[in-house]
Amino acid sequence: MFPSFDLKEYELVTSNTGVFTGVEIDLIVEILKDWQKTPGQPYTLLELRDGKTLVAFAIIHRVSGRNFTFDIRFIVLDRDYRSTNAIQHLFEMIDEELLKKIPFAVIRVEISSLKRASLGENALENAKYCQIGHIPAYYGEHDDFFFYIKAIFRNPPDFIKVSKPFEDELPAATHLEELQTQEEN
Repeated sequence: MFPSFDLKEYELVTSNTGVFTGVEIDLIVEILKDWQKTPGQPYTLLELRDGKTLVAFAIIHRVSGRNFTFDIRFIVLDRDYRSTNAIQHLFEMIDEELLKKIPFAVIRVEISSLKRASLGENALENAKYCQIGHIPAYYGEHDDFFFYIKAIFRNPPDFIKVSKPFEDELPAATHLEELQTQEEN
């Protein structure tokens, strides 16, 4: 899968994003060294290439104590490929890799607004991730913290409405809006 593994290549792509600090790049390199010794334990590395050129990669791992929950520890897209659909292919690869091994998974992403922007506009939302947390200026001025989550299924159950999970409850919400309108009149 990774015949000639070159840490410098990953370091260069990460640097080329312009959003990772030196410490973060060093951490990625250390994680990749660990991965190189024991692939899949605890990290899984997925990469996307344009011919021989590394375009994007993701480092994921199973959350400790959880059988079906995974964190995307790092997701990196070379700045030169931001306007392509490379990142969507990488997100699809993550889903496929997890569903090869288990019937369903919950995938979590904690990301700064700068790193989120480096993936391209609405990349996480387009990959069906839902934002469940946001802390403004967490990493500094104009650099917020975001928490996204996504559930994937090899065979989705019939009882889950993926598009609008609370669709049945809308009339109650409408009723509340009507009450507020009546109070204003």
